[in-house]
Amino acid sequence: MTRPRGSAVRLLAAAGAAAALVAACTSAPDTGDAAAPDTPAPVGTLPGAAQQIMDKPAYAGARWIYQVADKATGEVLYSSRPDELAFTASTAKLFTIGALLDSRGADSTLTTPVYAVGARTGDTLTGHLDLVASGDLTLGGREAAQGKAVDATTATTVDHVYGDIAPNGARPAGDPLAGLDALAAQVAASGIRHVDGDAVIDTRLWQPYTAQEGPVPPIFVGDNLLDVTVTPAAGGGAATLTTVPATAAFRVDSQVRTVDGHDAALEVDADPHDPRLLHVTGTIGADAGPMNTIYRIPDAAAWARTLFIEALGRAGVTVTAPADGGNNAAALPAPGAYTDTERVAAYTSPPLSALAGMVQRTSYNTGANAFLCLLAVQAGSTDCTDGLDTVHALAAKADVPADRLILVDGQGGDPASVSPADMTRWLRFVDAQPWGTALRDGLPVLGESGTLAPNGLQSPARGTIAAKTGTSAHGDPATGAVLFNVQSLAGYMTAGDGRELVFDVAVSGGVFDDPIGGVTQVGDDVADVAAAFQQAAR
Repeated sequence: MTRPRGSAVRLLAAAGAAAALVAACTSAPDTGDAAAPDTPAPVGTLPGAAQQIMDKPAYAGARWIYQVADKATGEVLYSSRPDELAFTASTAKLFTIGALLDSRGADSTLTTPVYAVGARTGDTLTGHLDLVASGDLTLGGREAAQGKAVDATTATTVDHVYGDIAPNGARPAGDPLAGLDALAAQVAASGIRHVDGDAVIDTRLWQPYTAQEGPVPPIFVGDNLLDVTVTPAAGGGAATLTTVPATAAFRVDSQVRTVDGHDAALEVDADPHDPRLLHVTGTIGADAGPMNTIYRIPDAAAWARTLFIEALGRAGVTVTAPADGGNNAAALPAPGAYTDTERVAAYTSPPLSALAGMVQRTSYNTGANAFLCLLAVQAGSTDCTDGLDTVHALAAKADVPADRLILVDGQGGDPASVSPADMTRWLRFVDAQPWGTALRDGLPVLGESGTLAPNGLQSPARGTIAAKTGTSAHGDPATGAVLFNVQSLAGYMTAGDGRELVFDVAVSGGVFDDPIGGVTQVGDDVADVAAAFQQAAR
């Protein structure tokens, strides 16, 4: 899923848990044309519960397309217009992640090393410590240091990667600085106690790449987010703030007013004259309790450098260059010039399967685009878009030809498109691969985890559907109406008779007058349609 922008953010920012599933597109809406004359007749009798949902007024001008098939045999149980293309939104991540697990291996890891470049005299390095980014999405955060890679999504919260549009965004467990602290401790253990020079972050793993949501760097510390927790003041007045991670990288100024009620409307912006000064503005209800919002770090390399120098200081290693300076990439040696003798520290990521699961459960767009970049690197390129070649080559092995799978990035940004028939074909192929179980185990589960945690809580299908969600929508700032280019759900389900099924359900063209209610409702409706298929397939 992509993120709403501009006025759409203000319209949808209070949408609760489902707000993290909303997006605004800049391309024409995929409202669907009339079915072609050779459109095959629907297969199977549409379950009554699904028909009731599809008949809602909000979908009067919408197009529902779907296919449900037996995972083992490919027998189609239900389908309608299965060969028509529709926007995928984030269900396209299934292709990106599958290609990454196939090309690199589900159990493979990423190593982030540190090199001491310069002359060493006693415990002093005259030169610089170079931390070479590997594309590790957690770098010890999200409890990766304990062998985990988790999200903070529940039935009532969403992961903090959507914390600037969802008032119930929650910070994931774990210390975001754990990886840097481990690296700093290794540097100290190598005998270096003073750096007469600088620390530099080497981000040359891939060329600068900007996707629909912004820059995609190869260095991630705390998801490159500053979490800001706002607590209302007793009796009114200015709210108080705390930040994670604790760092001198930014100073934070609270201009948030405490008002009556339970709601919050918060924004974090850098001062136009001092980019290291952040102003938090808006209001928070006196009964709201602490609320979390985020600031998206604009310069990931400078952020990582500051945090690394601070970690070195905690480990007893001093650096003469100021921590709040910029990242001096010009000081780096030629690519590939590092030697084994210069290596003084290294941090190893969790298995790619764990990182992939985190991206799937949170629908983390920047993470999925980093995976695309890793695919390019694996193929010998530093151009992230070359990773699409690997995705298409693997999809072709699943009999999904390039002209039936439209991709523009790794996240599923518009106009990424595929048909239900091709998606279910892909899912059957995935299941037969050595890494297929790893992909499936990382999917959100209806009513239990990830972006499906809020859906189907009372459904008898709860826990039986593991699938990737996808949302692309646009809010009209003048009327407040929201047009859903697509709300999709694709993955696996276990039928009542024990059969394993693959499915893809999508609706395009749904319109809701109430942006908040619409965001929640369309996610529930598509999940409930999938649940109706699961219940009927006996």
